[in-house]
Amino acid sequence: MRTAILWMLALTVLFMIYASLYPFEFDFSRFATLERKDWMRSLSWRRPARTDLIANLLFYLPFGALVTMLTPQRWGALRRVAFVLACGTLLSLLIEGAQFATRYRDPSITDVTMNGSSAGLAAILALCARGLGLRPSLPELRAPRPDIVALLLIALWLAFHAVPFMPTARFVFVFRAPLRMIDVHWSSAAFAGFFAGYLLLAAAMRHLLRPSSFWPVFVACAAGSILARILFRNHQLQINECAGLLLALPVIWQMTHSGERLAFRHAAFWAAPAFLFFSLAPFAFSAAAPSFEWLSVPPLISRNEVEPGLFELAFFFIGAVWLLNEAGLQLGRVTLAMLLIAGLMEIAQAWQVDQGAQLAAPVAVLLGAVLIRLRNRVQAGKVAPLPACNAAQIRKTAAGRFFK
Repeated sequence: MRTAILWMLALTVLFMIYASLYPFEFDFSRFATLERKDWMRSLSWRRPARTDLIANLLFYLPFGALVTMLTPQRWGALRRVAFVLACGTLLSLLIEGAQFATRYRDPSITDVTMNGSSAGLAAILALCARGLGLRPSLPELRAPRPDIVALLLIALWLAFHAVPFMPTARFVFVFRAPLRMIDVHWSSAAFAGFFAGYLLLAAAMRHLLRPSSFWPVFVACAAGSILARILFRNHQLQINECAGLLLALPVIWQMTHSGERLAFRHAAFWAAPAFLFFSLAPFAFSAAAPSFEWLSVPPLISRNEVEPGLFELAFFFIGAVWLLNEAGLQLGRVTLAMLLIAGLMEIAQAWQVDQGAQLAAPVAVLLGAVLIRLRNRVQAGKVAPLPACNAAQIRKTAAGRFFK
């Protein structure tokens, strides 16, 4: 249980840092231009925006609750609350200080106060719940040290659903005018992409979690993905995603009732053609000569209405290498095949209208292969077999220890 709490806390802190520094437009020369009025502005109290309050609830309440569960019970309630309050305040100070190095972020002591207070409030609520006999039901991991590549896939999935992590109060319109929050435009390509994406997400979770924890966590993650489309700016809930999730559920159900390697093969069998269709649609090929922009880097999310952004590309191509390797295929062959497929797909996209070829997909394939190789070496080092020895050596060693 403690291992699961630590991993959840690590992911929570990662998303807090990511959300606070996005879009990562750092400008360290800003420190040289800071004047006294800039420091005084950051230290002055400002009325908190509603979106900041929502952001605090989304991140610092879970952060405070998780830190509380990690504190020793012998400390007592007051000491545990004070410790969590200090941790939340310190983390917020570090993040707000880092925002000085960005171009458009505006650090404020108000945010530090609210963030620390949210963490402290979470500690009080967690201790009160424990006093009432309520115990959190945390997901059970299959192994003490989960697969870091599978965790990365889940993080990438949540990231491109919530970017730019700026909450908006417009989700109240769901109850007044639901169509304002829903994109009813149908796209076969987007539907195929979400279908393949949910299968890959389910495969990663199945690899990480015990069967008893899979469905609660998957349902929570799918619900959070859909809610993020409503809760954060620049998003709309797409009917394509809802349809892709519904179609993926029968395949996911079959995966949960199969052996692990067979489950990955089921996921690859259904996700591969859907992903290819998603990548090559809308098949609007042009007779004009293609333009290759190999050195350009796509934005973090959606290059345009057709092509995916950097997070989506990393999710799909790293996930494809990981899934095929877990299905039993040799990593070297998978890497070469995926490099060829990624290159051909980018070239095909260059022949289509309003699209271009880039090196992001092949780089993602190589990154996935490197991460899997490192993971395999780490796991092999932790479970290295003992050196073989015969019976005579065992008796000699035992006798030596006895007479020593």
